[in-house]
Amino acid sequence: MIGNDAEIDRRSVIGAAAMLGAAAALPGGAANAQSPGSGWEWGPMRWVQICATEDDPGRYDKQFWLDFLQRTRTQGVCLSAGGVTAFYPTQVPFHYRSPFLADGDMFGELVHACKAMDIRVLARVDPHAMRADALAAHPEWVARDAAGRPKRHPADPELYLTCPNGAVTFEWMPQVLREIVSRYPVDGVFGNRWAGSAGICHCNVCRTKFQKASGRAIPATLKDVGDPAVRAYLVWDDEMRYEQLDLWARTVTGVNPQAFFTPGTWGRLDPRRLRRTARALFADRQARSGNAPAWLNGRSAKETACLMPDRPVSGIFAVGETATPYRFMDSVQAPTEIRAYLHDGLAHGFRPWMTKFKAEVFDKRWVPAVADSYAWHARHEKYFRNIDNLSRVAMLHSAQTNTYYVPEVPRDNGAGGPQDAQSLRGGSDDATNGFYQALVEARVPFAFVDERLLDPAAIDRYRVIVLPNIAALSDAQCAALRGYVRRGGAIVATHETALCDEWGNRRANFGLADLFGCDYAGRVDQRVANSYLSVRGPHPLTAGLDDTPRIMAGTKQVHVRPHDPRMRAAFTSVPSYPDLPMEKVYTATRRTDVPMVFARTVGKGRVVYFPFDLDRTFWENSTGDHLTVLRNAVAWAANAPEPMTVSGPGLLDVAYWRQQGSVAAHLVNLTNPMAMRGYMREVIPAGPYQISLQLPPGTRPAAVRLLETERDAVYRREGDRLIVEVPQIKLHEVVAVDLA
Repeated sequence: MIGNDAEIDRRSVIGAAAMLGAAAALPGGAANAQSPGSGWEWGPMRWVQICATEDDPGRYDKQFWLDFLQRTRTQGVCLSAGGVTAFYPTQVPFHYRSPFLADGDMFGELVHACKAMDIRVLARVDPHAMRADALAAHPEWVARDAAGRPKRHPADPELYLTCPNGAVTFEWMPQVLREIVSRYPVDGVFGNRWAGSAGICHCNVCRTKFQKASGRAIPATLKDVGDPAVRAYLVWDDEMRYEQLDLWARTVTGVNPQAFFTPGTWGRLDPRRLRRTARALFADRQARSGNAPAWLNGRSAKETACLMPDRPVSGIFAVGETATPYRFMDSVQAPTEIRAYLHDGLAHGFRPWMTKFKAEVFDKRWVPAVADSYAWHARHEKYFRNIDNLSRVAMLHSAQTNTYYVPEVPRDNGAGGPQDAQSLRGGSDDATNGFYQALVEARVPFAFVDERLLDPAAIDRYRVIVLPNIAALSDAQCAALRGYVRRGGAIVATHETALCDEWGNRRANFGLADLFGCDYAGRVDQRVANSYLSVRGPHPLTAGLDDTPRIMAGTKQVHVRPHDPRMRAAFTSVPSYPDLPMEKVYTATRRTDVPMVFARTVGKGRVVYFPFDLDRTFWENSTGDHLTVLRNAVAWAANAPEPMTVSGPGLLDVAYWRQQGSVAAHLVNLTNPMAMRGYMREVIPAGPYQISLQLPPGTRPAAVRLLETERDAVYRREGDRLIVEVPQIKLHEVVAVDLA
């Protein structure tokens, strides 16, 4: 845990660099984000990225791709243009042109062909690497290690990594962007590895800029986030990215006011500043490894949408196996895995973006899976043009907890790109994964809310906000959550939530102690074995468990002092006792009154706090008792029926959306022996199901369709709810209700 001696003020960290944010807010300082729904970016619902390699010109089958785009009714494409390699006849010095291009123009040919098909075009640029001739002419362009040596590319030693904070970013790339947008009728530019991949750069440019901004020397590693220099570096790195985004946005829109630049990753960047330039978000989480859950792409969709709910969001998925460190770029995943990953993203609001590495296609087994899913999506497109998420439960997404609460972070390995939360979080995500899995199994439709967007307009729409060990919260964020509860909202929190400030410094007491109903007693047990919870029901939190005297506890525990020592908790502690030798596996303390949950009413709202790692332990052990407790906690906190409920067998990931004139309830069938570990091998149909939907006030159903089977549904009305019978789900059923 980060100690209090590492406190640092953000303003003192960034010094003069703080003016970057103010400059970005001035009129004309950045590309103006258009009003929601008014820009061309709201049109495309299906995207395809053709990611070219140097030898593709003259080898790839252009007609294959044009036929595929037509077959899939693709509305937007992303085409490799320049950066590391130019796929057009560039005139920018040191912009390396593919030697296989000859006198051709692969990029230009595809751009004009796609525009003739009325397809929107993003030009892909990637500035993260350079060649020896550029290094010789401009040694200040290269990223350098702490000894001042140029950083070679980890995958191709003939290349060098570029410095993300110097002339490549702020002088050379604007020339490339200007050339592409002025020469070709592109609708925007997409940045892949737009912030470089060099990790920490120790070149003279970075040393000078960082010294001026913070008064410090660049840290050797980012391992210790409690080090003021590391914190200063992370904040400065963010400021450099805002400056870069502002410059690149102005460069693109300066040539074509209807075009924009969009980054493929954004790390910890504040959505309030990101939205000044980003008119759409394209999330680059291409696939899942065999150890990732089947709902990963749905989570990615929710996390992306919470950053800017009023922007279109697309999810990039790869047809090859790119999620492991071995990156088999020319491989093809199992068609079932491709479809399951794609459809889970669709259900949670992603517009699909398929990426194919290498335009020359060796293995076409992916084609039917993508083509069939895209064609189905196109037939039912109006039910995917969502305008509102009807979930009433949300989970708090905390980049600062993922960054500053983690005591151990990966060392700089030269492959991190922008210092994003995903690369820094280590194991701190286990609590979120555990609670996420519990809500999926409980079939609770839910969204994410961002910690930086906690104003009443953003959060009061939810009945419950879940805080899965969200340790790092500022005083202002705690005040926002406190106000939310007093206005009638509810929170469910676990373990060290609010025990640290936004920098990860431990507080003397919880920032939400008044809501929790207890104070921090000064101790956290980091490893607790063989401990239990006494079930002290009947109580809404013990429903389904009242036939047992005790269940497993967690593996980490925060010691607390109740505000009301006479309180009667639904679960109390059975302290840890020996698990070996077997003759000693017993306890003399069979029951205590030490509360292990605080469930209380505060103002108009409700609060549930577990002073241990219930969600993290559930992610590790998957015990059904913990699932029951987590489900009960959310249900009691909500104090109202969910807007969508599902009865029937199997594991389903659900979502409930509104469109203009309709609502759509999504059910993704994750029933599969490989759902939790390993890839999806086959679709195992499941059913029957009964779906109960609360319709928007003042509406009634005019027609109800099942989109997977493409037939009318059997349904009935029960008060303000619609009951729909779904005989079977193969992979992704959508109950589409036209409203009258």
